[in-house]
Amino acid sequence: MDKKILGNFIIYFPPIAFMAFSLILKKENTGIDWTAIVITAIIAMISGAIGKRIKNKGEVE
Repeated sequence: MDKKILGNFIIYFPPIAFMAFSLILKKENTGIDWTAIVITAIIAMISGAIGKRIKNKGEVE
């Protein structure tokens, strides 16, 4: 698999998967789930850093 495709997959898949998982388990007529938003942001930051590192591997920064 190409490094750029793998990097993009690692950047975008974990936050989208967690958001879908939390939306499926969300109860009807509940407010904003701030813990899910914070967890999604943390997952997005971590996966973004890992994905960028994979995409740029071998290149001079």
